Amino acid sequence: MENPALGPVAPGRRRLRPRVVCSIGSCDPTAGAGLFTDARVYSTLGVAATFVVAAVTAQNSMSVAAVYPLPPGAIVAQLRSVWAQVRPDAVRIGLVPSAAGIDAIARFFASMRRPPPIALDPVLSASSGKRFAGAREVAALRRLMGRATIVTPNAEEAASLAGLAKRDAAHPARSAVRLARLGCAVLVTGGDLADSSCIDVFVRAGGVRPTQLRSARLAPDMRGTGCVLTAALAAHLALGQSLVRAVREARAYVRKEIKRARPLGRGRPQLAWRQPR
Repeated sequence: MENPALGPVAPGRRRLRPRVVCSIGSCDPTAGAGLFTDARVYSTLGVAATFVVAAVTAQNSMSVAAVYPLPPGAIVAQLRSVWAQVRPDAVRIGLVPSAAGIDAIARFFASMRRPPPIALDPVLSASSGKRFAGAREVAALRRLMGRATIVTPNAEEAASLAGLAKRDAAHPARSAVRLARLGCAVLVTGGDLADSSCIDVFVRAGGVRPTQLRSARLAPDMRGTGCVLTAALAAHLALGQSLVRAVREARAYVRKEIKRARPLGRGRPQLAWRQPR
């Protein structure tokens, strides 16, 4: 039986390595967000993973105490080490809290003739309220978006990245169309909007006709849903799925994980550990 993580194999031949995702982002010591959450997503979806640390954070499900960005040179050195060993089939980018680090990542992928699909979660703030990105970081993220396959901001992040007023977060389709002009597909998540249902908005790169993806709102208010969504997207893209199917599968995966989310000690629920069989 074919292992989906190994991808299609021609008759008489055997693929020697699994599909691989490179996850670029920050470390959360409680594993409620960031690279440690990504690792658990990749494990359940059957893809191998490599990791590039852009920052170390001191945070938990209640607050962010400190963020320590790594120098751009350290980020690029890690990327080069990964690519020297294996060419990832997809990339997931999360919290990179410095404009210099974001630009270094953009230059790294700009140097490639055929970069892998990139799923970018443009994190501007923590769910607990801590602001990670100022004007320089927002501008750098917009430059990086031109290299991305798909970006997954929430409604408030989308409005900020699109240069719209905060009140425009209530109209995510407007933000999505503006951001799609940068050359990336856009999935604006609606979980942070006060609505009886959850409505995500999807626009293809350069598109002007957004599609609403509606689903019932679920409890609990899980921490790290943006990380889980983008990691699942990257995993499905690495497995060779089309962008539309990857969006569909990633949204379904997040909904399943929200239903399973549990608190780890104090604070909000987060991605639950799977019990051994």
